Amino acid sequence: MPVHVRPEDKMNALEMREVEDLLRDLIRSAGLDWLIDELDEAISTGVAEEKLLQRRRGASTEEYEALAVADVGTDSFHRSLKRGASVVVTTRPMNARERTELHLDALRRLFLELPEIERATLKIMGAEGDSHRAPVRSIRFVPDEELTGRRDQTHEVASRLPEDARAHLQNLFRDAHEEISR
Repeated sequence: MPVHVRPEDKMNALEMREVEDLLRDLIRSAGLDWLIDELDEAISTGVAEEKLLQRRRGASTEEYEALAVADVGTDSFHRSLKRGASVVVTTRPMNARERTELHLDALRRLFLELPEIERATLKIMGAEGDSHRAPVRSIRFVPDEELTGRRDQTHEVASRLPEDARAHLQNLFRDAHEEISR
């Protein structure tokens, strides 16, 4: 079911979830289950955040508080470190916007960046000029079987998009990202 958002509206978490579900359905229907596996792994890992772990002021016992490093000013951060605070890395679950952006970024990389990597690699391999070797015409991307447990999921970038279609797709990804980031 299509998600309709007026330009003046900000997408809420439910709408973000609907867009994420649509993207996941699109990925599955394209036979890219391995990409869903990668996305699920990234989502389950969460978002790493640095926190400043310091003793709570005025506390009579050993009470500590964790403050987001991004929320602490530079001077306060350095003073806290001098007073014995530590920097720790924690993780938090991705929110709906971050999950949707992750899906869009993965698709953008797959359809726009991967063909560029292939094109540049083929150009380099073709420039070597070894007349005893057959020319390389395509590259097959195979997931690391130690990580995925499967080697049957390959991706060939043989079907390159014409430049105008690439530019249009790039604009679509940009527009979608802008809409989500509002």
